[in-house]
Amino acid sequence: MAKILLVDDVDLFLELERSYLEGCGYELVTASSGEETLKRLDRISPDILLLDYYMPGINGDEVCRAIRKNSRWHKLPILMVTAAGKPEEVQNCLDAGCDDYITKPVNKEELQEKVKRLLGDIRRRLNERVKVKIPIQIYEGEKINVARAEDLSASGMYLKSSTPLQENATVEIRLEGADGQPITLFGKIKRTADDDQKGCGVYFIYPDQKSKRMLAQLVLDQKAAQLQQEGGDDNLSRRMQLLEQECTHLRNAQDDALRRIGELEQENLDFANQLVQVEEVNNNLTNLYIASSRLHSTLDREETLEIIKEVVINFVGAEKFAVFLYDKNTNKLHFETGEGFDTNENFPEVPLGEGVLGKTAAQEENYFLPGSVSGGSDDILSPIVAIPLVIHGQMIGLLAIYRLFIQKEQLESIDYQLFSMLGEHAATALFSSTLYGRSERKRQTYQGVVDLLLK
Repeated sequence: MAKILLVDDVDLFLELERSYLEGCGYELVTASSGEETLKRLDRISPDILLLDYYMPGINGDEVCRAIRKNSRWHKLPILMVTAAGKPEEVQNCLDAGCDDYITKPVNKEELQEKVKRLLGDIRRRLNERVKVKIPIQIYEGEKINVARAEDLSASGMYLKSSTPLQENATVEIRLEGADGQPITLFGKIKRTADDDQKGCGVYFIYPDQKSKRMLAQLVLDQKAAQLQQEGGDDNLSRRMQLLEQECTHLRNAQDDALRRIGELEQENLDFANQLVQVEEVNNNLTNLYIASSRLHSTLDREETLEIIKEVVINFVGAEKFAVFLYDKNTNKLHFETGEGFDTNENFPEVPLGEGVLGKTAAQEENYFLPGSVSGGSDDILSPIVAIPLVIHGQMIGLLAIYRLFIQKEQLESIDYQLFSMLGEHAATALFSSTLYGRSERKRQTYQGVVDLLLK
C-alpha cells in the first residue's frame, strides 16, 4: 500500500485532499508545516509527497529543495499544490525539483490521476495520440533546442530532438497552435530512446486552461487531417480510376464517411465536455459540502471569518477578495477582512445603494461582471463578483471577489451556483456566530450582576 504524505497549513484543505484520496488504496499521513515535514520525513518514509506551495515559515519550494539535497529522497515523487499557477511560480516549483503541480481549487479526478501517474500506477495511455510532424522549441534552463513532435495527445508527446535530453528533466515546450497562436507548456522528459534518433516521451505538467483548450483543438485538427489523408489513399484512387462507373459513388460514400467521422468526433467532444461539466459540478458540490461543514462547526465569530477566508482561497480559488459587513446604524458597508490587499490600503465605507457594492447589497441580488474577468479588478468599489450575505431577509454583509487565481475569460453557470451557495452558507455561519456572541456577552453581564448580588 503506497503511503502519501499530505502537507498543508490549512486543516480544511487537508480534509479535502483526504476525502479525494480515501478509498483509493493509499495510506494517508498529514503534516501542517514545512518544518514538520522535514522533521518527520525519514520516520514517515512516504512513497509520494503532496506539498502546499504557500505556508507560514518554510514555503513548499524551500521544502522541496531541502528534500532534493538528501540522496535518500532524490527520487521521491513530489506534487506541488499551489493556489496561483502563475508562470513564475510554476517555474519556481519546477526549479525546486517537484515532479508535477496542481492548482487550487483542486479537481478530484485530476488529483487522483496525477498521484497514480507519479506512483507509476498508470499502465496505459489515457489519451489517444495522433501522428504529427510539428516543429517545437525546447527551453531547458538557458539552453534552447529545436525538435520535432512525432505524435501528440492532450497529456503528452513523443519528440525527436537534435540534442539529447536528460530523463526526468523539466522543460518548457513552445509550439504553434491550430490557429497560429503560440502554445507554451511545461513537460517532464520520460522514456528517452537508446538510439541515434534522440527520441523521448514527454508528459505535460498541468497547463493553464487556455493552453489546455488550444492543445485539445490542435490534437483534434491533427486527427481530422490524418483521417482526411487516410481517406485519400493512392492505391484506392488508382483502383477507383479503373472502375470509372463506380468512381462517383465511391467518392460520395467516402465524403459521407468522413463527414460522419467528423460528426462523431464532434459528438464525442460534446459528450466529453458534458462529462467535464458534470464532474466540475460534482467537484464543486463536494468542496462546498466540506466547506459548509467546517463553517458551521464553530460559533466563534473571528474563527468563522478565518474559515470563510480559507474557503474562498482554497475552494473558490480567489486571489483577491474582501468581506464587508453591514452596519444598520450608519446604513453603510465596512471592510471586515480579506486577502490580496496592501497592508496600508484604505477601505472606504460604502453607503447602501451606491456603486456596485452598495447597489448589490441594497438589491440583495448577486453581481457578476459581464464579459472577460481574466484581468481582475484593482478598484475596491468595482469587484468582478459581489455576493450579498442575506439570511431570513436580513442583509448582514457582502462578499466581493476582485481576482481569481485561474485566469478565466468569463464566468460560467457553475461559478454562479458555487458563489451563490457559498454566500448562503457564509451568511448563516456569520449570523449564528454573531448571535451567539451577543448572547454570550449578555449571559456574562447577567452572571456578573448575579455574582454582585450574591456577595
